[in-house]
Amino acid sequence: MISSRILGWTLFTAWISWSFALQARLASASGAGPWIPEVGLVLAVAVLARLDEREIPVLVLLVALARLAFSGEPAAALLAGSLGLALLGLCVRSVVELTGPLWRTLTTGALVAAFELWLAVVHAAHPEAAGAGLPIGPGSLLVSATSSALLALFAGPTLARLPGLTPLRSRRW
Repeated sequence: MISSRILGWTLFTAWISWSFALQARLASASGAGPWIPEVGLVLAVAVLARLDEREIPVLVLLVALARLAFSGEPAAALLAGSLGLALLGLCVRSVVELTGPLWRTLTTGALVAAFELWLAVVHAAHPEAAGAGLPIGPGSLLVSATSSALLALFAGPTLARLPGLTPLRSRRW
């Protein structure tokens, strides 16, 4: 049992790393940066919907480390943002079923928007950006959240069932 969980987390790390790498590559290679969904965060929310609460710290740490490898955001900001994403996701999960299409879509969009807004606030608080305002506009934030919500709507169940992630699914409804 323990070895299957370790294998599951190892494969989750590979999947989420590839997701963030794909997202970074697509965003840098085209002018459609805001339209590129947060693939890694959508995967994280899909796994979070089925994950045991005791394993949330592992999810938070792996999401933050994988995102750190492919972005220029500060490590502390990514860790705090990942923790916030997981805690908000747990709060929503305690009220509604995140595996259903409507709630999966709405929750993922809101969590991605909150995560992006958090990173924008962190960048705006940096001493070099004093007085510059938020580096992301409300339009870009809405576009990113919408594209991620649509990805969650159409690919959320598939992402949660990627090869090797079965041992991480502990919530059965």
